[in-house]
Formats: sequence, C-alpha cells, structure tokens
Amino acid sequence: MTDDLTIIKEYKEAFRKYAKDGIIDMDHRLKHKFDYQIHRLEKVVKELKGEVPPIRQSQYFITLVRTGSGRKSIGHFDFPIKKNTLMVIPKRVMHSSYYSSMRCSGFVLSFNIDFFLQNAFPRKHISGRKIFKTSLKPFLNISNQQADQLTTIFEFIAREHRGGQNPKDEMIAVKILELMIQCDRLYTSAPSAGDNPVYERNFEQFNELLDKHYSEQRSVTFYANAIKVHPYHLNFLSKKLTGLSAKEAINNRILLEAKYLLTSSTLTIKEIAYRLGFDDPDYFYVFFRRKAQKTPTGYRKDFG
Repeated sequence: MTDDLTIIKEYKEAFRKYAKDGIIDMDHRLKHKFDYQIHRLEKVVKELKGEVPPIRQSQYFITLVRTGSGRKSIGHFDFPIKKNTLMVIPKRVMHSSYYSSMRCSGFVLSFNIDFFLQNAFPRKHISGRKIFKTSLKPFLNISNQQADQLTTIFEFIAREHRGGQNPKDEMIAVKILELMIQCDRLYTSAPSAGDNPVYERNFEQFNELLDKHYSEQRSVTFYANAIKVHPYHLNFLSKKLTGLSAKEAINNRILLEAKYLLTSSTLTIKEIAYRLGFDDPDYFYVFFRRKAQKTPTGYRKDFG
C-alpha cells in the first residue's frame, strides 16, 4: 500500500501542476489509485500549506476538525472552519479549503464504493446514506461529546490502517460504516430552521441535474419538468431547504463555477463565458458584476 505521506505529496504535486484546470479532476491527476485513505488533519494541512484548490474526485470524504480555523467550500456552500466542525463530501462534488493557521487537529477520511464492494458490503450501505446527498448541508458544528465519539472511531481506523491484524480491510470497512451511521444520526438529530427535513428526494434530483446541466440550462421550468414537479413547487422546496429560490440556486451554481475558473485557471474571461454557456461575453460580464458586486477582471485581480 502507498504510504500516507506519498499520497499527500501526490495531491500537492497535482495541485501545483494542474492549477490551470480551474477545477482539478483528481481521478485523472493522481498517479496512484486507492480505495481508502485516512490522515491526521494536521499532517495534511502542514504538507499542503493550508490550502486545497477546487477539486473533484470519485471519493467520499468525511473530515472532523477538532481544532482549527479557515474557510471551506463544498458545492454551493461556503462556511467557516472552526472547532468541532464535521464535514461530509459526496463523490464528484467540487470542494476547496483554506486553513488560516497550521495549528489544527482532526482527521480526513476518504474512500470509494469499490472498497466496500471488495469487502462484501452492498452498495446501498454507502450510496444510500443521507449524509452523502448533495441537497444536504455538508457540515455540522457538533458538541465536544459528539466529536469525542467520532474521534474514537477515527482513531480506531487509523490504528488498523497503520498495522492492524488481517483481515484488516474488513475491520476498517466495518468501522467506516459505523462512522457513516453515527454521522447520519448527528445530521438527523441536528436542529434545523423550520423543522426542515434532512433529505428531500425531488430537491436531491434537482441538485444532481443542476450539477450536470448548469452551463446549458438556466430555466427553472427545465429542471421542474425533468423531475416531474411544477416550477412553483420546485421554488417552494428550494426556498424551504436553502433559503434561495430555484432560480437563485441555478445562478449561484453558475457564479460558483465562474469564481473558480477566474481564480484557478488561465482561461480568458471570454473563454470562461463560453464555457459557462454564455453566447455573448458581455452578458456574462453583466451577470457576474450583478451577482458578485465585482467585474470578472476585478475579481480575478483581487482573488486570483
């Protein structure tokens, strides 16, 4: 098995080498493939100098920050990193991180479906978990007691990974499943504004379609028809679950991609406009300035 530090260094090298991609597809940029990895957060943050650029990968991620500070983006969510932050990332969802201090602690766990299939676990045990639904808010601020309970599981996985007795992969798979179940329980029991449900099937379908078609389709009607609901109902769901209308969610998805491309790629503004489905770059300029309160050029200068 490739050692932990080698994997972290491969990520670091891919970030440096392929920054021009805008959003780096790690499935195609890593030399070694792996079914799961577990790292102490402090080691990752130190090696990567506190920053992970926008990436996508066919891995599920669960991160627990016991101590630390910074900002994290997952999909269209942007939020502060702080003590006892639990973060879950579905596969192929875009995410990035910035840690404002190297003084942090916690764990980063990533894994794919194949790891469980190889250990005779049905796919539904992983892909069906509520915590990996893209419509779900991907972070929670949990109590010390809850964080201690999760830390115990992370520590067990880390010990088995370093040198557990065979068959250790089966034991690790069992403990990762336990971790996912505990995370599901935390999300289910967490208070939410207006008693909103943790998961709503139609809104989940909307998010999945939006991730595929945001550069081609901007009409609420298109997405509503695709999931067989009325546009008013889609707007109602979106407003209830996120505080944004469906149209605002669509625009935010486009804006998020635009920001990533402006700060993380060498594409011209005209090329970015065309990539995002704008026939006229001037319209992209107006759209971006209205939504971001900055021109694309100004945003790239300030944050690129």
